[in-house]
Amino acid sequence: MTDEQLWKAALGQLELKVSQGNFLTWFKSTKIQHRQGGKVVIETPSAFTFEWLSKKYKMPILETLQGLDASIINIDFTISSATARQRVLKKNFRVMAHKVAKKAPTEIIGEGNKPAVAPIADSQAQRLAKTLNPKYVFDTYVVGPSNEMAHAACRAVASKPGEAYNPLFIYGGVGLGKTHLLQAVGNEILKNTPSARVLYASSEKFINEFVQSIKERRTQAFKQYYREVDVLIIDDVQFMAGKGKTQEELFHTFNALHSQNIQVILSSDRSPRAIPTLEERLRSRLSGGMIADIKQPDYETRLAIISSKAEKLGSTIDDESLAYIAKNIQKNVRELEGALNRVIAHCELSNSKASLEYTKKILEGILEQSNQKTIDSKSVLEVVSLYYNMSLDDLCGKSRKKEIVRPRQIAMYLLRKENRVSFPTIGDYFGGRDHTTAMHACEKIEKLLEHDEELLQELNFIRERLYA
Repeated sequence: MTDEQLWKAALGQLELKVSQGNFLTWFKSTKIQHRQGGKVVIETPSAFTFEWLSKKYKMPILETLQGLDASIINIDFTISSATARQRVLKKNFRVMAHKVAKKAPTEIIGEGNKPAVAPIADSQAQRLAKTLNPKYVFDTYVVGPSNEMAHAACRAVASKPGEAYNPLFIYGGVGLGKTHLLQAVGNEILKNTPSARVLYASSEKFINEFVQSIKERRTQAFKQYYREVDVLIIDDVQFMAGKGKTQEELFHTFNALHSQNIQVILSSDRSPRAIPTLEERLRSRLSGGMIADIKQPDYETRLAIISSKAEKLGSTIDDESLAYIAKNIQKNVRELEGALNRVIAHCELSNSKASLEYTKKILEGILEQSNQKTIDSKSVLEVVSLYYNMSLDDLCGKSRKKEIVRPRQIAMYLLRKENRVSFPTIGDYFGGRDHTTAMHACEKIEKLLEHDEELLQELNFIRERLYA
């Protein structure tokens, strides 16, 4: 068996052991560099991938290779040719030198289709820095198993923008800290290079400004604003789904920046391939770099988050109360911090000590409401159809298109899991299908959830919408 055949077989097995997101992120562009005396050296495309595979995946890789070739006793990792990295660094140097040599920044201030150009009174770097919230920094971001990979990727990008991972795409459910992490990258870059032009914008801001620029015939000013930067950060790109002209503009903006090795960072509530009605060419661009997800935090991480926040607020809330909050508020970090703020505010207003009993009393109504809330079947169908950007008729109809079948199976699964609807009734909801169709859908989604982390993220987000 050749090295190429061995590694191809190993990747086939490893793909079944890890999530698709992790597989594409860490095993893409890897190969066996050479074998000698029972030792296999695996070549990685970057220092970050080298470090991550060495620490996180060495044993699974070794065990997989040994299962294919018993003579293998050890593995090691190396970074691919330094010459490729040098070419990137030299290109970055030429780009930066070109920027320095350019004349002072200018701003489009004219009206109509004949804009005038005038010097910017305030530096562009200072104006763009105001798009960032200074409280979002790495020092205040609590890291745990649920966000470890995303945090490490953001750290790497912040230390070497345009070199480590470009683009960087972070995805996860509502309230899990994506915005904090994205802005922390921007603030860290400005801390290291105060003159850097870092622009952060929500997708809503990007869409609104693009539409306004078309109405006022200022599209050139819009392009200049978003392309004459050193780092571009766009939050919640899922809201661009279905907006063809906006997607086209983002596509061209991305190409303009990426061709100059300018760092692009994006976030969404789901992976690029799971965003409905996203143009394929844009989906391909967004998937071309590093993709990292943020999952729901485990108990230990939740406890660390609120303990850190309580300490920063100078609160004397006791450990038992913090543990109670962390145990009972599980959906997202935003709700977790909201519960903590509620307890602290009540204690301050009543001049009471934040004991466990008092904390239970304050949160009693919130927890009961959360636990007792029920949803009707129509809401399940509506939320699923909205999430996947399709009509109820398509979701419940006869079409067998791939982009409709999976959402339909998810809807069937949620009807069964969340509402305990019988299989025959589920079949009735979907055009009188046989109950075995509903059973098959639930079994298929259940099986996929064993290894498909992206699907789990989608289901968690839909559940958040259902119970919001």
